[in-house]
Amino acid sequence: MILELRKGFLIFLLYGINLLFVPVFAAQRPPVWEDFCPKGLENAEYKEIQWFWPEGTKSTQAIYNYWAIRREEFKKGLAECEEIQGGVNNSCYETLKERQLFVNEQYNKDIKQKQITNQIWVDDHDKGSRPIMINIFMK
Repeated sequence: MILELRKGFLIFLLYGINLLFVPVFAAQRPPVWEDFCPKGLENAEYKEIQWFWPEGTKSTQAIYNYWAIRREEFKKGLAECEEIQGGVNNSCYETLKERQLFVNEQYNKDIKQKQITNQIWVDDHDKGSRPIMINIFMK
């Protein structure tokens, strides 16, 4: 009976130690761009927006340019993390991941604010309450 209790306690102790120390020493996989970028924009290319392009093309290219710039910043951050030696790069990966998630959150808030502003403009314009209103968010 005592031997079984000791064996059970030993297994419990080893399991607890495993839970505490294995995550610390486990290598974290580097973040990948596809985890942060909207589907379809993973390989967006930056192009200078030309004045003679139609408005829809300009606004679409502005989105592509934004994600192309973000991808380059991500690649630079990832390269810096990979240069770090001695297992400290796990914290660098985590910082990079947190930064990308934060920037995505800000981007989504900006998009929602623009949608709200555009809807207010449409509502006011349809009601005729303000005959002249300029939407500063249109590109």
